[in-house]
Amino acid sequence: MTEVAPASDGNTSKPLTTDRRRILAGLALGAGAAAILAGTARKAVAADDFPAIKSNGKKVKVGLGLNYGPFNQPWRRGCWQIAKTVQEMGGQLVTIRGEPSKQSEQDAARQLLDRGIDVLVLGIYSTESETAYIVDDAHRRGIKTVGFMVNAKDSPAVLEDTWGTGAIMGNWIQNKLQRQGTIVQTAEDRGFYTPFDQEVDMLTLMTKYEPRMKMLPFMTGSVSTTDEISKGRENCLSLLQAHPDPNSLQLITSWWWPLTIGAAQALQQMNRKAIVTNHYFSNQLLSEMASPDSPIQFSTDVPYHIAGGRVGQLAIALGQGQDVPNDSYMTPISFISKDQAAQALTELKSMDDQAIALLKQYGG
Repeated sequence: MTEVAPASDGNTSKPLTTDRRRILAGLALGAGAAAILAGTARKAVAADDFPAIKSNGKKVKVGLGLNYGPFNQPWRRGCWQIAKTVQEMGGQLVTIRGEPSKQSEQDAARQLLDRGIDVLVLGIYSTESETAYIVDDAHRRGIKTVGFMVNAKDSPAVLEDTWGTGAIMGNWIQNKLQRQGTIVQTAEDRGFYTPFDQEVDMLTLMTKYEPRMKMLPFMTGSVSTTDEISKGRENCLSLLQAHPDPNSLQLITSWWWPLTIGAAQALQQMNRKAIVTNHYFSNQLLSEMASPDSPIQFSTDVPYHIAGGRVGQLAIALGQGQDVPNDSYMTPISFISKDQAAQALTELKSMDDQAIALLKQYGG
């Protein structure tokens, strides 16, 4: 497996292993000297080509909905870096606390338009078409907009590299299974979070071209306002009971960490052997993964702290009237094997402690 390019905007953190992989890809918060260049049409920009942005000193108010819930630690880390970056660049953050749902997210965005902000951060659940009316209202009021893990109409955005993540996961799985065997995927409910749907589709497509591999129907998951660990365990127990032959399933891919833990618990409860792969890091996930008895062997991740830092920089530049193209900037992809989980956990705990401390100031 080849390295996924990390951010190249001043990051000097060292890999945690002797190979070229990065576990958390490092913070990407440095402001460089070069000004952002104008663009005439939106384009997708590679993870390592984020432009250098420097504050010109103008005060900016940035509106951000804090819609993460108890399972959304990655999202919280992103909001932490948005807040931290806005502060460090001389801006002011205006927040509204909500819950992890599209409706709550859109309600928060509409309320923030009345809070005297200069820039509105949109994301992460609602697609461009679902927030176009909010963007139109914002722009009529002279408020700039930026997408956080989602495209926003006529706006720059920082996005998860969903197709790249799906390809990395698929490549690891195919190599591990020597391109044979039966796998199943789970994630939050289809239509709830678009990146999950895209990653599921990518892995399904990759499996289609391997004649000795079989993909079972998607195992529906849950939504972020439910007890997702219990739901993941319940769903996987039902799957295993429907496929009692111990050789009927070789691997479970879960695109959301609470469902991963639930699936691992179900395998252990049923005394079944199968590999589990995961997407998204959390403290609990990495603790489970580090255990020798856990079936979780591989995990990808979206470094939300990098995405948040970049969103914060874009928001300040937009609010200060800098010339910012409406481009979509990809975020680097992180991935680890089981033997790297303990060390990744140490880094993650440090970031989460900082995130909790800072976001308390904003009701988070």
